[in-house]
Amino acid sequence: MGIFFLLPWDPLRYIEEKLEALQIEMQELNVMRNDLLRWVSKEEKIGPQSLPEVKDWLLRVEKIEVDTNLLLKESVSKIQRLSTYGFCSLNCISTYMYSKEVAKEVATMLRNVETLRWERIFEFMAKRASPKEEKKRLAFQPVVSQEMLLESICSRIMEENIGTLGLYGKSGIGKTTLLTQIKNKLTEEVYKFYHVIFVGAVSKDIESVQDEIGKMLDLFYTRNWRGKSREEKATTIYEVLNRTRFGLLLDDIPKDLYLEEIGVPYPSRENGCKVIFTTHDRGAYKWVDHEVEVTRLSSQESWQFFEERVGETTLASHPDIPKLARVIAEKCVGLPMFLCIIGDAMAGKKTIKEWRDAVHVLVSSTAKISGSEEVFTISKFYYEYLPVGERSCFLYCALFPEYGNISRQDLVDSWIGEGMVSDETKGYEMIGDLVRMGFLTENKEEYGYGIKMEEMSRKMALAITSDVERCEENFVVRGGNIIKEMPEVKDWNLITKMSVTCTQIENISAYPQCSKLTTLILIGNKNLKCISDDFFRRMERLVVLNLSFNETLSELPETVSSLVSLQFLNLSWTSIKRLPLGLKELKRLIHLDLEHTLELKDVEVIASLLKLKVLRLYRSVSLDFSLMKDIQLLKSLKELSLTVEEGATLEGLLSIRWLAVCVRRLHLDEITITDGGILLLNAALNLRELTIYNRHIPAINVGRRNRSNMISRMSTCFGNIEEIPKLWNIRKVSLSECNYLSDLTWLLSAPSLRYLSVTRCFSINEIISKEKAINQLGDTNKQPFQNLTELILDGLPKLESIYWAPLPLPVVEYILIRDCPKLKKLPFNSETAKGDHVEIKLPGGSWINRVEWEDNSTAQRFSNLNYRSFLPH
Repeated sequence: MGIFFLLPWDPLRYIEEKLEALQIEMQELNVMRNDLLRWVSKEEKIGPQSLPEVKDWLLRVEKIEVDTNLLLKESVSKIQRLSTYGFCSLNCISTYMYSKEVAKEVATMLRNVETLRWERIFEFMAKRASPKEEKKRLAFQPVVSQEMLLESICSRIMEENIGTLGLYGKSGIGKTTLLTQIKNKLTEEVYKFYHVIFVGAVSKDIESVQDEIGKMLDLFYTRNWRGKSREEKATTIYEVLNRTRFGLLLDDIPKDLYLEEIGVPYPSRENGCKVIFTTHDRGAYKWVDHEVEVTRLSSQESWQFFEERVGETTLASHPDIPKLARVIAEKCVGLPMFLCIIGDAMAGKKTIKEWRDAVHVLVSSTAKISGSEEVFTISKFYYEYLPVGERSCFLYCALFPEYGNISRQDLVDSWIGEGMVSDETKGYEMIGDLVRMGFLTENKEEYGYGIKMEEMSRKMALAITSDVERCEENFVVRGGNIIKEMPEVKDWNLITKMSVTCTQIENISAYPQCSKLTTLILIGNKNLKCISDDFFRRMERLVVLNLSFNETLSELPETVSSLVSLQFLNLSWTSIKRLPLGLKELKRLIHLDLEHTLELKDVEVIASLLKLKVLRLYRSVSLDFSLMKDIQLLKSLKELSLTVEEGATLEGLLSIRWLAVCVRRLHLDEITITDGGILLLNAALNLRELTIYNRHIPAINVGRRNRSNMISRMSTCFGNIEEIPKLWNIRKVSLSECNYLSDLTWLLSAPSLRYLSVTRCFSINEIISKEKAINQLGDTNKQPFQNLTELILDGLPKLESIYWAPLPLPVVEYILIRDCPKLKKLPFNSETAKGDHVEIKLPGGSWINRVEWEDNSTAQRFSNLNYRSFLPH
């Protein structure tokens, strides 16, 4: 008679789970490697070979990949043999011993993989000092005349009789760069401003300007802000600014702007406030006290600037190159923006033919835009150097609203829908290329990183796309508050893409025949209520339809069924109540965005959209078991965002592995978690954003839920070898009114976190618990928040600790701590937040006097805070 062993856990299942975890981690590591290889391929075309550190990292990844594949192959064979015996036999001893052996080996490999990922090899890219990156640094080193102008302007700002000052000059002259440098100066203590507010690329829409100011004054995120009228917002802004001394900087303001419309008190000798702005037009504002012209660089300054951008190595490549370089520099007519652009374009050109071709293109690239022909010529020159695919992506950017941010996500989604790029990675790479080339600029004022299109780039794109004879694409782009009706078009059959944004249009009743129209963008038309049944009838080739931010649009006509080619539909931030049954006919639809559609109730047609790859329901209709059943029919689904209000539904979602892996954004609202009250996030490995508004979750963990609480049993059998899985993709976490949570130690498993907001959580006493960190990870050597850019802690009455030791916070840009009366020690030292553009808001008064600083140097560094807004040096 044999001896039987009954183990309290399933060892073979445990082995499979460990191996699966290793596979997932290796997949993520391979994504990093592929990104790095693409970068190396690009950089080696324009400069010396890769850094030794990069090559070494790639070799180590290759080695661990070989070892992993070998282990997986051997384990599959071994598991198959062991499973044939069952678990109630002498073979249990072999199974147990093998599972223990595999667990140790996998744990070692996981640690090695994690080490490779934590090395942050991509920081070596910055050290690489490629020509483009080197030139980017040079752009912030103004020439002598610009330095003198900056000093002169700052001196005038200090004068009591100057409250408003305007900078005027041509496009590309450097006004925005100068205004940014002035902003950095105004944050210094000598100016004694309580608020320094910068609004870039000012919109003609007053409410957009008010929203930007509202963000800087912490008004935008209050619950009633979005419901206010323009006049009410102006009153609120005025009440805040009228009580303090502020500096307001406005970039590229329209002619008809009046400060009182925004809610900004006029600066005076008494209040000591200042308003500085940039514009193209001199003398257009009667309320300005002083104007300064921003002039071109001299010929000698232009050459010195251009010479630095191109680099000595390139200029020495051929005896004739310097002469041709001087010709090109002269063609830039003293405009810093285009000296940068052309200099960067030519930095890697080392043959005389390339330089002769460049001069030819520059001389022949002429087109007329009123008052800006020379600037347009430079832009057109650079456009000619773009590959065909990048040209199309660049032109597409002009379809988005002229003022305000373009969402990177929306842009990439649209490109994918149009077939311009194959996936997200290539889309974000394309944006990076266009930013480096100067066609787009980054705007990091909001989480998610918006981008903006340069004014002249936009004008050039529209000029190119309106040239019917020379361009395959023919755009119609209209926008602004003055527009109250859909634009008249002579021949709709010539139009390939149309954009009508931020207008006063209330009804669309046209019946156009659009045989070539593939893209229709109707964004931000706040008064749009009705689209007629006939409007969509003859748009059979339409591929992309974007109706986002039309706040009063509550329904779509059933004739959307005519859009048989549609692949991309965005209805986010609308008041849509139900999806028309006609959507069932859209058999090619792969992307449906319904985020922030709070009125939406009926989505039964989703079950018919079997080709959907992207479905977004974040802050929309709540997931229930019926909707989950419909979503499970979408076998092509790759990305999912959801709102969940029931604990059982959430557990059901996370138990369906392929569906859980699709989740990118998750909003939990008033949800109660059962099974011990712990929210386990391990199944949602690709989660990017988590928002919880909830009073019934006492704990959040990242661990593997197994049968019979297998985690604790494994730790007993194998010791401390359980690897806590990492949520590598999570970027944003917002928690509000989670009144049972005592800590957020689980964030140690989110190394890529960029944004953390914790508000009105009345039981939290520490953000990261040292005791729990040791129990979960076994050590505390890895510091959290290495990628954090924003930290908001507001209304936490029991909070006593953020972290037990100082944190470097190397990339942080914004910190707000408010209403945390028991927080006496901050995790800061003299090296914390050592960036050039960091804003920290702390309460003053008795609270700041009780703060215990790490040492004297930290106290000295933070001693000059005005405790509302400052910029450390």
